[in-house]
Amino acid sequence: MAKDPEGLGRIAEIEIDESAAIIVEQIDDEITVAIASLVGVHFQVTAAQALKLSQALAAAAENAEKFRRST
Repeated sequence: MAKDPEGLGRIAEIEIDESAAIIVEQIDDEITVAIASLVGVHFQVTAAQALKLSQALAAAAENAEKFRRST
């Protein structure tokens, strides 16, 4: 989703299943990650932590794809 002129914006809403989703929002330099389910969890991360999380998820996804292709 595009950022509005004030620096607000929902970056992504990723549906995990019918009852859970991960939502990433950014307001200026504050990044909020919410895990929405029966019990919701919200936490803020720094830009550096968000990059590290992104890299970890990308590496895990790449490994999972390699495994899937090899079976």
